[in-house]
Amino acid sequence: MRAELTQTMEVLVLSDDVVTLRAHSSADAERVVEYATDPLTMRWARMPSPYGRTDAERYIAGARAGWQSGDAMTWAIEYEGRFIGSVDLTGSGRIVEIGFVLHPDARGRGLARRAIILAIEYAVAHRDIEVVRWQAEEGNLASLRTAHSCGFTLTAKIPDWLEMNSKVVDAWCAKWRAGDDFAPKSTWRATTFETDRFRLRPLAEADDERIRQTLDDPVSRKYLFGRPDPLLIEHAAAERTRKWWTAARGETCTWAVADLETDNYLGDISIFEISPVTGAEIGFYTHPDARGSGVLGETFPAAVRHCFDVLDIRRMTMFAADSNEGSKALARRAGLREFGTQPLAASSAGRLEDLVGYELLRDDA
Repeated sequence: MRAELTQTMEVLVLSDDVVTLRAHSSADAERVVEYATDPLTMRWARMPSPYGRTDAERYIAGARAGWQSGDAMTWAIEYEGRFIGSVDLTGSGRIVEIGFVLHPDARGRGLARRAIILAIEYAVAHRDIEVVRWQAEEGNLASLRTAHSCGFTLTAKIPDWLEMNSKVVDAWCAKWRAGDDFAPKSTWRATTFETDRFRLRPLAEADDERIRQTLDDPVSRKYLFGRPDPLLIEHAAAERTRKWWTAARGETCTWAVADLETDNYLGDISIFEISPVTGAEIGFYTHPDARGSGVLGETFPAAVRHCFDVLDIRRMTMFAADSNEGSKALARRAGLREFGTQPLAASSAGRLEDLVGYELLRDDA
């Protein structure tokens, strides 16, 4: 029989022998203030600002009251004998929303994942919860990584979905359903490797201005239609976060091509439409400063090889407008072979022209 969430209940202590979930106490207040005033928390969580001990005490009282009212199940997370954060399941029906926050000194160790799993297992077993929803402001990469690692199915990006710190923002959304396991539901390809002069790594927020310069460059605009004009820094950020999201969903993988010494963004290489049947399509952008310096000549063939050898992609395709001699030469340099032409299927500076297709099978590389 389902245990109704309106019951008055004590906070059950849960543990996996690494982390422990327990009721909050007044002794947690100082570290609540510390994580609530951490810049990462202030950016991505709904927190009063400024935040002081009174706010922490109010939060702790509310966490305990949620158990009494049945509106929320909120636990303190403890690790190695100290309080490190909080996890909560909010809602009084069969669908609840997950929330979590860690103190800065506890991040990067997989502790949030452990806490979330303990909370969900309890909710399913003892409260008849059927669906756990996760949502975060678009761009909250740390929270996305945690949700992905816990086996949430990444469902959608929804525009204008959350109010965060007095502004309306787009949201990433996901769900976990009773009966699911806690293994990732998609393959998130996020590798880093090097050539003689360059590092290929995931895109970073620090790349945004140079991404903007790349996309707004006249040479790029000739072959990339439908871009905002003027192209602003927020458009570049949206390009980056879109690639983070589609990578997490297993649909794409993008590397920033960066200088090995300075880590300065020089362009990026992406694979997309990843499929076990058709393989993947590959494409690239180059920052105007990097053209003519052999950046892609060195990194593009290495990326193709990496896709075959490390990412286990079985077939690579690439398409280029017939007038784009540089891209066509780059495809040939990487060993891709021309396999056909689609008449008038490319737009170059508003003019329709033929689109040339290239391909390479892993077994032929």
